[in-house]
Amino acid sequence: MKLKEASKGVVCRRRWEAVRSVLVTGGNSGIGFALCSQIAEQGCHVLLASRNAANGEEAVKKIIAATPGAQVQLVQLDVTSDASVQAAAKSLSDDGTRLYGIVNNAGTPHGDCVDTNLIGSMRVCKAFMPMLTQSGRVVNVSSASGPMWLSGADARVRAILTSRDVTLEQISDLARQGPKGSYGFSKALLNAYTQNLANTTTGLRINSCTPGSIATKAFGGSKPASEGTVAIKYLLFGDPDGNGRYYGSDAVRSPLDRYRGPGEPPYVGP
Repeated sequence: MKLKEASKGVVCRRRWEAVRSVLVTGGNSGIGFALCSQIAEQGCHVLLASRNAANGEEAVKKIIAATPGAQVQLVQLDVTSDASVQAAAKSLSDDGTRLYGIVNNAGTPHGDCVDTNLIGSMRVCKAFMPMLTQSGRVVNVSSASGPMWLSGADARVRAILTSRDVTLEQISDLARQGPKGSYGFSKALLNAYTQNLANTTTGLRINSCTPGSIATKAFGGSKPASEGTVAIKYLLFGDPDGNGRYYGSDAVRSPLDRYRGPGEPPYVGP
């Protein structure tokens, strides 16, 4: 049976397979909401994580109204709070939830970007990865701002954050020392964390990507949120070559320390 393709990914559910459960942080708006809507329509069981319960409930209602019968469940979760993340994970674990995928989409260009964009993703991975199935996926939604920031960074920092053998200690040290309010810095750290997580975890596909120039409440991009899910869905359901890598918005592998535009040749490196 030939699988239906969806933006370089494949449908969430084959007729002979169980429904795949996917947790999406920041799922109540922007790219997160677009992703939740699209994969719910494809047949996934969507765990829509939202910091604000009311906003999350409204998002769930919109998806079900657009796709009657969609399996969408609200998870109240604030990635900046250890207690909130742990409570949400315990609730799902106690219910026997098994996850196929985790999408760390929640992020901000304001305030302490490092705490939300890096540490928040680390909190979620630590709490929810034990629920992943053996062939599960983790997708960290990064940004082209990461490679662009790193292209102008100190040579020592650039060497650390592009190393395939980067350690969690090195990432944490830089996170403490660096500019916490820098969005690009936080995303460069997230890409490095993706490499480290892939290197220290077996059996899972773990990668990061940029959604592209997308117009959201936080950003004045040029494309609608619905177009920011291409690379995310590819890393969730496609067959990316390798692990711990960073992909452009066109779902093509990209370098960690310089910008690669959509349509340009793929990055080939270690």
